[in-house]
Amino acid sequence: MTAVPVVAAEASSIGRVFVRHGHGHGPSAWQLQAEQVALPAILQTLQADSGVIIHHSLTAEKPVSATCAADNLPSLLKCLLGESVNLVFGPRQGGVPSEVWILGSTAATKTSLECLKPDVVVSGDKLGREMEIQRLREQAGSNDPRQRGNALYALAETGADDVDDVLSNGLKDASALVREQALGGWVRLYGADAAIPELYQAINDPVASVRLRAVELSVEPLLLRQASQDSDNAVRQLAKVRLEELEN
Repeated sequence: MTAVPVVAAEASSIGRVFVRHGHGHGPSAWQLQAEQVALPAILQTLQADSGVIIHHSLTAEKPVSATCAADNLPSLLKCLLGESVNLVFGPRQGGVPSEVWILGSTAATKTSLECLKPDVVVSGDKLGREMEIQRLREQAGSNDPRQRGNALYALAETGADDVDDVLSNGLKDASALVREQALGGWVRLYGADAAIPELYQAINDPVASVRLRAVELSVEPLLLRQASQDSDNAVRQLAKVRLEELEN
């Protein structure tokens, strides 16, 4: 994915957000450029331009600048929100998803975005692996929620001796972003069937994005039925989609 300038003369715009997309695929099929605009406003522009309903719980009003290009809308969203963002798509119409739910984005802490890449990689050799686990432990104690969340999710894959304690602490973290990533790491490590208590804890979280993450990860019909009555519309809609998937 390559970031390229967008030609504003051929773009739709709201404020200082410019979006252009053509037909078919290729590196220039979707292009976006934003200058000092809050992420919710950027997503509003994408929704209006694409016709795809975009559900999210981003409330950050901090303006960001972004330059992204991709061959389709999902790839553009990953460029904008970070490769580690979780995207859940609704039913497709004519090969294009009618809706998309954005879960677990770390982009709210950024002020400049240009096709973000995940920054956590676990080394394969034994010594490198031990050093990487130690680095991840230290990163899990960072003051930056993005770093804490990425580290927790990566630690789940390492099988470190203290991973249970680290993830358990992450599930109670003050940052909703960290709680989302810790929940993803827990389910990644133990599976959704063995993580029902943690998923129920998350489905009662006060922050909608954490509840969305629980709905995305759960395969428990009772939990999803509870979520289908959630106070947040995005949570309700995603729960209904997940229930339909399980029933089919």
